[in-house]
Amino acid sequence: MTPPIRPGNQLRRIRLGLGFCALVMVVTVCTERAAARPPRAEFIVAAGDSSYWVHSDGGGVKLRGSPIVLARIDSAFLELYVVDDDESYENAEFVGQRLYERDLVSGDSMEIFRDTLVHALSERYGRTHPDARRLGSEEELGEKPSVSATADLTVLAVHGPFLSLEYHVDTSGGNDETWHMTRHAVVDLRTGTQVTLADVLGPSEAATVIPRARKLYTETLDSIRHDRRPMARRAAQSIAHFRFDPRSFSLTAPNGSLMVAFSAPGQGYGGEGFVLPIRPIPVTEPSWWSEARVALPTSTREREERWQHGPYSVKATYDTSARPVVLALQDSAGHEFRIGSVTAPVHRIYWLDRPQLGKQARASLQKAFDEAALYEDAPRAWRDRSRVMYVAARQ
Repeated sequence: MTPPIRPGNQLRRIRLGLGFCALVMVVTVCTERAAARPPRAEFIVAAGDSSYWVHSDGGGVKLRGSPIVLARIDSAFLELYVVDDDESYENAEFVGQRLYERDLVSGDSMEIFRDTLVHALSERYGRTHPDARRLGSEEELGEKPSVSATADLTVLAVHGPFLSLEYHVDTSGGNDETWHMTRHAVVDLRTGTQVTLADVLGPSEAATVIPRARKLYTETLDSIRHDRRPMARRAAQSIAHFRFDPRSFSLTAPNGSLMVAFSAPGQGYGGEGFVLPIRPIPVTEPSWWSEARVALPTSTREREERWQHGPYSVKATYDTSARPVVLALQDSAGHEFRIGSVTAPVHRIYWLDRPQLGKQARASLQKAFDEAALYEDAPRAWRDRSRVMYVAARQ
């Protein structure tokens, strides 16, 4: 005979039943989570002034950073680096810079941009001070030179075979007045030469874009002149020192669309020696852009960028911490796997898995990362710096 079920026993059985169901649900969820593995992936993230090598073998994700700046043309990787050109005297500082690219496989280097102004100033100083002694390579300059002229080259962006850079010179004399000069330029990494807009976009498109840029430049000047805010008034006093130059431009790609950003070069004292930026102009994308576009985000929204690559995607989330960008892998099912944190901003991603990186290229890339890790300091050319004049025009 079955014993009667008391109310307490029934309640206990119900609770036990619910507990069992919960246990089954937890086990099921845990099993699903345990089954989720990071997708196989391999790529290099160019962020801040460094490069980060990410590798996922399906079991875990590895991140390795190194203070190296890379460009990629077809399947060949190039390292970009700066060398100081010191032509100082005992009591006069003259330090220019040269920008080089190095093929990681062959090891061959090629000069792609050279400061000429500091060199010319050093030569002139030597002629006007025939008794001045040039410093040897191991000698150090005194603490307070009577004359100083230094150059800085800064990489602004790399899009396919074209590198956008900023060239800046500071000089000072005995009266402690500091003179500046700044301009932008675009270099073809394939030839190591500075190019015109026609070289980048083709003669027909360039002939359309340059008049639009001149008009925007005029509108920018008018906007500054009519702005009554104190900062704008100070800027208005300097605009006579700027001149529109169709060779002073850089390439930019907000949201993956190619645009040309002209910057009127300036020279003089204070803000007169920086650049006057002009609103970027969208252009008809040339044939080379389709390949360059692969390295850029496929979607962008506030504080987040995403790169879709085959069955997986890479997500960059921007924060305000010391290393403000968090990278994550996401598989086709939506599972997310944290990669790590990198410096901001994320410039581009070079894919190493589709197509697969060759054995020789992998070995040379590994060697470059190993050597760069031994650098005492990151190259000065990659320091974050802004030399733009106040712009009153609404962007």
